[in-house]
Amino acid sequence: MIVAADQKSAFHARLNRINKGQQFEHADVAGKSTHKAFKRQFGTKPRKPKRTFADNLMVLIAFLSGMSAVLLGRLIYFKMSKMQGFPEAFYKLEDRGMMLFALVLAGTMMALLHLFSKQRFSALLIGSLVMHYGEAAVASNAPELWSSMFSADYAALMAEEGKDYRVTPQG
Repeated sequence: MIVAADQKSAFHARLNRINKGQQFEHADVAGKSTHKAFKRQFGTKPRKPKRTFADNLMVLIAFLSGMSAVLLGRLIYFKMSKMQGFPEAFYKLEDRGMMLFALVLAGTMMALLHLFSKQRFSALLIGSLVMHYGEAAVASNAPELWSSMFSADYAALMAEEGKDYRVTPQG
């Protein structure tokens, strides 16, 4: 019976400490904070959820949005540079003008299509880079399409630049 009295006095002493705001847990008693510390150090980490079909589709849409932002940016700047009445500095922008339009279009697409997650934003950037550096390859494989969008001189220049990237039936 001496043990029961010790347990009661230990319990009352602990309640008094808790009521006073001095929470100290004995080494033999695993309380909430001890349990939380153990889980933080040794607990199992939650598994990352797998991407669903919709998430994968949105990544593809982000990639295509990046490509179309660069293409539309180039097209808009190309058409606007043929117009008269803009300041002289506008005509000297060249590739930087296309980049400005592409940046605005990509930002708009990010806001409209919710492309703010890490995977979607990365896909948008990769799509932009692919179209920026792969324009010559696309122009050499589809010269009719390129000459219908841009001037024939520009389409011929891009097709000549990408002649090594032509896809032929022979391989």
